Amino acid sequence: MTLTIGIYGGRDDLVRRLREACPAWEFAADATRNGCRIVVVDADSHGVLSSPPGKSLVRLILCDGQVPDQRRNGEIRLNRTTFLADPDEYLNFASDMADAAMHASLLEQEVNNLSQIHEMMAMVDAEAVSERITQSVLEILGLPHGTLLFHDPRLERYVVSYSNDPEYRETGEFLPGVPPGLLQRALSSGRFFAADHTKEGGSMVVMPLQVRDDLIGVIKVPLTPDSEYSDEAPEKVHRYLSDVAQVLSNIYQLTRSRDLAMRDDLTKAFNRRFFESYLEEEIERSRRYGSQFSIIFLDLDDLKMVNNFYGHLTGSRTLQEVAKRILGAVRTIDKVVRFGGDEFCIILPQTDQDQAMLVANRVRRAMSATSFIVDDNIEISITASFGIAAYPIHAVTKEDLVRQADAAMYRVKATTKNAVGLAIVENATRPVSLP
Repeated sequence: MTLTIGIYGGRDDLVRRLREACPAWEFAADATRNGCRIVVVDADSHGVLSSPPGKSLVRLILCDGQVPDQRRNGEIRLNRTTFLADPDEYLNFASDMADAAMHASLLEQEVNNLSQIHEMMAMVDAEAVSERITQSVLEILGLPHGTLLFHDPRLERYVVSYSNDPEYRETGEFLPGVPPGLLQRALSSGRFFAADHTKEGGSMVVMPLQVRDDLIGVIKVPLTPDSEYSDEAPEKVHRYLSDVAQVLSNIYQLTRSRDLAMRDDLTKAFNRRFFESYLEEEIERSRRYGSQFSIIFLDLDDLKMVNNFYGHLTGSRTLQEVAKRILGAVRTIDKVVRFGGDEFCIILPQTDQDQAMLVANRVRRAMSATSFIVDDNIEISITASFGIAAYPIHAVTKEDLVRQADAAMYRVKATTKNAVGLAIVENATRPVSLP
């Protein structure tokens, strides 16, 4: 690849003479010179040295009598006539110096990366590691704000692990605020880096965090009309994130281990431990953003008869099939919990009581539409009783919300079964829906 030399000077003969003497080099005397690693500053343009020009690493300062007062790193002072007598020799030397400076910079980055990795491997706080990684990426880019979204198997979506972006808002989306097209561009770029400078009100840089074939996270950095980063920044970010991949993998494995501890062994639905922590998080999130959410309690009707007639193994297989049908009837962001025995709970983020009623009836129909084939010669027909409570309509605390949904479910169980009931608001009873 031909290296371009930036020229700062007002004399017409400099570029002409250099092109004649050095046909293997390219020379830029316009605005593109600001991006050149090697520049030649003619004797009439020493004024640009008050702030070193552009992104230059090596500057050849030509003098024809007057020498600049102060020498800076990367500057070589030459007699103009001597330089023009054999410019190719000096340009080759400058190129070697630029390569050495780039190599030294890469080595320094590698040393810093290894030092950081050593420190982060000793950290046990995933949020502290996420902050360290995000801040390092922002430092490379020279940009102030960013968010690291990490995949949380417990929630089955990407959540904020660290953010210093004052404009970031939690939306409950699978990958909040990251356009799928931009993410795909980043994944296929070879550098895991893509930028959108055109989207109104939403320009951003996206950097996927991938370990082997797992997309474990995404760093999202907002851009403003004034945002700038160097041409070398994407490659530096890619190198840095590749170096810290093992740390990211450790965080992911820790998260996955936590997820296993939150799952019911039999049905693979979430367990009671998950329910207790997640419901508190959902209440806090809804309180902060002024949104609603609902929970559905459901208890299988007459599962005891299945256990008594076919045995507990068949009863367990029935529970597994029930969980599959519930999961197939709800959204990805909805959380299905085995609350205990034959009782399940569905947590529905950003869902009011009327929408929850539609979901409950959809689950009810999915369960009762066809028999459960739990063995070659065994078909089980099972129904359930449902109770709904919505935050903050029916309750504003976890305990009261659970109590309201549970009471609504037991009212159905004590009457029609195979139906959906709604929690009571201000002593006004809502009628039970019919099949």
